[in-house]
Amino acid sequence: VDPSALPPRVKLDANHQMQCTACHDPHDDTYGDFLVMSNRYAALCTSCHQKDGWQASAHAAAVTPWNHAAAKYPTVAENGCEACHVPHAAGGRERLLRYAFEEDNCLVCHNGTTADTDIESQITQPYAHAVQDYVNIHDAAEDFTGGTVPRHVECTDCHNPHQAGGEAAPGTGTISGPNKGVAGIDIDGQPVPWSQNQYEICFKCHGDNNVGPRVPVTRQITQLNVRMEFDPANPSHHAVAAPGANPDVPSLLPPYTINSVISCTDCHNSSSTTGARGPHGSAYEFMLEKNYETRDFTSESATAYELCYKCHSRNSILNDESFKHHKKHIVNERTPCSVCHDPHGISHTQGDATANSHLINFDTSVVFPNSQGKLYFEDRGRFSSDCFLRCHGDDHK
Repeated sequence: VDPSALPPRVKLDANHQMQCTACHDPHDDTYGDFLVMSNRYAALCTSCHQKDGWQASAHAAAVTPWNHAAAKYPTVAENGCEACHVPHAAGGRERLLRYAFEEDNCLVCHNGTTADTDIESQITQPYAHAVQDYVNIHDAAEDFTGGTVPRHVECTDCHNPHQAGGEAAPGTGTISGPNKGVAGIDIDGQPVPWSQNQYEICFKCHGDNNVGPRVPVTRQITQLNVRMEFDPANPSHHAVAAPGANPDVPSLLPPYTINSVISCTDCHNSSSTTGARGPHGSAYEFMLEKNYETRDFTSESATAYELCYKCHSRNSILNDESFKHHKKHIVNERTPCSVCHDPHGISHTQGDATANSHLINFDTSVVFPNSQGKLYFEDRGRFSSDCFLRCHGDDHK
């Protein structure tokens, strides 16, 4: 705050600089620790530090008992800033965090002991945002537009502890709850101080500054920049940044329609039905919420393509309502969905509406050029198309 706005009890020295006596009065111990005023509910801290959104945050309002050895007051809210920050002898000099390892300041509560959400058990899953693997790399002022941020992940890449609220609203794609007040990258690749859409947080690491080491499936068109895959100008894309390009999708399950917008976490989420929601960790590769087989010759079942069938009716797909050979391919030929469909989308800088509608981007470890040397899909209108390729020994001309 402006020094002139400080409460009378908080005094700077003659040069308007902070000294020990700004917080402590050595002659008066009324408030304990010789503080000039009570720091219950962070009253002393917030006399100088005005954190955007703090008063409405979950941490500022939490009546949860805090039984930490350093607790001065009985609840999280009453301890306020000092639940995470220590004004003297902090574990980490930067930001005066209680513990030197950034994630320890979160996991001391988010391990099922204080907070309702047990994040600690999630980040030890086989596939996870393993915050415990990185130390002293994250910086609050990171620039994600230049593609030079070192590979890492920390809790504060996705969460702002000063603004985080309750549970996120499902099915909208917009920011709420735990992700409030987090910086991001918009669909045009521009930085935003506070993300308004969930995907903007994801684009920090999975966009131009991509940390993904490889593509999950070998494709005709390869793209690691997820921001480009979800561009609304694309010939086809899942409806993350805008409703999808396909005006006719009979397989969609209620409440989804062709005008729906989904979130990254509709697919990438905890695989546990009882654990904390969000892409903290999963038993499935690429942190998928449900099973999604990409191995050729997979026998079709509700489990094999559980992720797809979360939004797309299995009955509709197997009854060939949108493509007359779906059942033949998936059931009879045991061809996975991923052999033909690229779930994120195909960038308009690489594909077009004729060859890459309906998320068509072939898996080239399964699909090969036909006897004429051709390998492409051709959209011929509603529910009509031609394929030129060789797959499972069949020569499609």
